[in-house]
Amino acid sequence: MQRFVLWRSAASLGLALVLAACGLPDSASRPHIGAIGPAEAIEAAGTQTAGTSVTRTSHVLASTRGGRMATAPSSPTGDELEFVAETLRQMQLHSYATGSETCGYIGRDTQGRMMATPINVGREASCFLPRPPAGMRVVASIHTHGTYSPVYASEFPTVQDMTTDARDGINGYISTPGGRMWYVDTGTMTVRQLCGRGCLPQDPHYRPEDDGPVRPMFTLAQLRAWESY
Repeated sequence: MQRFVLWRSAASLGLALVLAACGLPDSASRPHIGAIGPAEAIEAAGTQTAGTSVTRTSHVLASTRGGRMATAPSSPTGDELEFVAETLRQMQLHSYATGSETCGYIGRDTQGRMMATPINVGREASCFLPRPPAGMRVVASIHTHGTYSPVYASEFPTVQDMTTDARDGINGYISTPGGRMWYVDTGTMTVRQLCGRGCLPQDPHYRPEDDGPVRPMFTLAQLRAWESY
């Protein structure tokens, strides 16, 4: 995943929308974590050895070069959303501690339980996705947009985020330095906020005036227009 570089001040565009944080499911009753869960996945975080590149506002998945991944349907509700929210909370904290993006996949094991791949640790604005293990049906990609930087447009997904997931036949989840959670819906080729600023751990250095044109939802055409501006 690679973040889109901001060559202009988001504040000067006057397009940023301040969105209230939405509630997330209570995590007191968590779904069974399959072979690798959020904590274990980050503890086992790998180096960038897989062929899937991810950057702060975009990711290029190369993990499918050997063939199509086994997949399962995605819906940002129920045990899937609960699992994603907890996984991203921990990935956010790891990103802030290391100054790097983190990325992986979530999916279901052979018994239909939620699981995650080991979470890879990337660089400031990029991350290589791991290869899904045998027996895992991939539900979605998942990655952070690393730490706050005025150089990057980090508070919303990019064209590459959307088109890469679409090419692999999956959806995606993205978290931002401002603590937002986004869902990439490749069925409609839109991205939408599942919860707003501060619903996930926020980078202590985050500055909301640099958010850029944050909206509740973007179409692919809208993101392309923004990136070509």
